Amino acid sequence: MKSFRLIFCVLLLCMTGLAGQVLAASPAIESLRGMEAVPATEPPPAMRDYINDKENIARTFEEQPPLVPHEVDKYTINLTENKCLDCHVKQPGKDKAKSVEMSEAHFTDRNGKVLDHPSAARHFCNQCHVPQIDAMPLIGSNFQPLPLPARP
Repeated sequence: MKSFRLIFCVLLLCMTGLAGQVLAASPAIESLRGMEAVPATEPPPAMRDYINDKENIARTFEEQPPLVPHEVDKYTINLTENKCLDCHVKQPGKDKAKSVEMSEAHFTDRNGKVLDHPSAARHFCNQCHVPQIDAMPLIGSNFQPLPLPARP
């Protein structure tokens, strides 16, 4: 038993000495920015109002998803509910939808089968459709969209 204690103490001393050498040999940890202090941050930009318009916003390229001309922050879109469908899905018995109806592509699944309800792959509208704010561009641009080709 005494030999076990002796061996244990010797190993403990060796490990303590080894750890001290490793710590002494490693360089001090530094920030990637060096010794520079973190500058004061700028305040965030003021919140802008969303365009609240009943008209469609012009698209800038072919196959661009339509932009949303109204606020959507308070719309619930989760696995069980989608507030967008209240206005944008065709409803039986109604002459017209309250706003622009979803395209037929939203009623087709990934295998091309036409469904009587929106496809689950199209459930989260804000993956493609985003609201726009009325703001000046951050940088100037002379971009002009190409005219869409005539469809037969």
